Amino acid sequence: MIPTLRQNEYRARNSRLPLAKPQEVELSIENSQKSKLKVVYVMTHVSVCGGVKIIFEHANRLKEQGWEVCIISHFPKPDWYPIFVEYKQVPFGIELAQGIPICDVIVATYWDHIQACIETGIAPVVYFEQGDEHLFQIQRLPDEMQTFVKTQMKLPQFIMTVSHQAASLLEDNYGRKSAVIPNAIDHTIFNLGQNNIGNSQVAPYILMMGNEFIRFKGIASIVRAVQRVKESYPEIKLYWINPNNPSESWMNVADQIFVNPPQEKIAELFRNATLFVSGSEFESFSLPVLEAMATGCPVISAKNTGVMEYGIDNENIIYAEIGNEEDLVQKILIALENSELRDRISNNGLATAKKYNWHNSITQLSDYFMSVSNYAVIPHQQIEDWDIKFDVEDFKNYDEFYKFTKALQNVSEDIIYIPVIYDWIENHPIARWEIAATKRITTSKKSIQIFTPAIGRLEDMRQIILGEGIQYVKEEKYNEALDYFVTYYASLSDEWKLSCSKWIILCLIELNRDNDALKVIQDVLQVNDKFSDAYYLYYLLLCLNHSEEANQVAQVISLLGDSVTENEWFFDVNSQLNR
Repeated sequence: MIPTLRQNEYRARNSRLPLAKPQEVELSIENSQKSKLKVVYVMTHVSVCGGVKIIFEHANRLKEQGWEVCIISHFPKPDWYPIFVEYKQVPFGIELAQGIPICDVIVATYWDHIQACIETGIAPVVYFEQGDEHLFQIQRLPDEMQTFVKTQMKLPQFIMTVSHQAASLLEDNYGRKSAVIPNAIDHTIFNLGQNNIGNSQVAPYILMMGNEFIRFKGIASIVRAVQRVKESYPEIKLYWINPNNPSESWMNVADQIFVNPPQEKIAELFRNATLFVSGSEFESFSLPVLEAMATGCPVISAKNTGVMEYGIDNENIIYAEIGNEEDLVQKILIALENSELRDRISNNGLATAKKYNWHNSITQLSDYFMSVSNYAVIPHQQIEDWDIKFDVEDFKNYDEFYKFTKALQNVSEDIIYIPVIYDWIENHPIARWEIAATKRITTSKKSIQIFTPAIGRLEDMRQIILGEGIQYVKEEKYNEALDYFVTYYASLSDEWKLSCSKWIILCLIELNRDNDALKVIQDVLQVNDKFSDAYYLYYLLLCLNHSEEANQVAQVISLLGDSVTENEWFFDVNSQLNR
């Protein structure tokens, strides 16, 4: 389900590539006089990985510096790492950038949503580059994706990255200069601490970290290398830190597997390891290597770009040639045989790690964002170019109206739709996409949906599709409403059939026809298994019948969010679940 939703969003973004325009900004005296500033991180995913951890560290520590910080993502707030800032989940059916609140700086954390962030017109956009195939081996990407990446890289005025190595690649590959804000480590967690090396009860082990499905991490090569090392050192163990449960075929490749352990446990595993081995073909910084150094753990690593930011061969690290399994085996054997070498690597690694602390990095980051916030976005058009159907008091709040005005000044389309919320059912607000503005001089008649909710004030229900039946529901005439919706269903266009089905299910529930309601729900989900409104009504039905299955359905709703791909949907279903 999730890969499909993400692929749909990528296709939508790719279709808008011809509309891409570099963001234009200018220094603003008004912006420079603000006392409190807000930064928003836009995140493609929030699953367990080093790059996501760095963003969470940025957010938490900027808040300590006095910034107001918000993270937005399509995914529910994760619990694998502490997050102390505002977190907003944006429904999958709308562009992620549509969830950006009013702020002073927008941080696009991956190349695929740079254009979308810029098109909001809300604030200057900083692209935060942490490295991936597009930076190190863009030729591996399909041609269409290469074109997409190269176009996105031209759009932002501001780019920052985590190492000078990554900055060089950005300039070489895309002709873009960038600010370098180095990653850092939490020395309160990753330090010498109390290790158990030398304890006869602790078997010597080599530690590796990464997901077997991410090819460039080199996990398979490490496994094979350690198997060969065990021929000479049969007592040595292989421990594996994996962000996810390994696939069944990988369950027995290591002596112990630690799935997404807490940071304190990772530090403990580093401290007690004989060696930490990293096989990554490419990294922009390689945070785990530095964290291992901070605990005194000797490190062997493939000589990738990121490690070269701070690693010196045979001084604070031992390098193996990238992709050379034989060389990796020999370097592990040399390290195991030479305790003096391990001690030197360990001591120098400790000194290296001390240079990378969060106080320095966050101070640089805060100063950088402060300078970016002094700029204002130059609009592409004027508000006066539009015929607008909603006033400021019609919007859910002033912030939504402000975002709407920014969209008016930056979108390329001629028609803007927004969600309009109605209180037809107590405690279950319903939203519909309605035209909010039309450009006075049109060129393409193309439309765009902008997620800035307004409050509906409809006087005559007969004006709208399904309105007569909804009026029956408002009057609690559920038999009449059900007859209307069932009769009207066949004449509806396909784009309204799911919405009509929702009302049929609701009427059946109100009439205590639970089995019939369940049958319709099942039929609807066979047609569209991502229709959140059907899951929501199923959840209510399960709650009424005190079913334990309700919690499982709630998790699906939490992931999908509102059914914003439909013309009409239950508004803010996750808040309704919490209520």
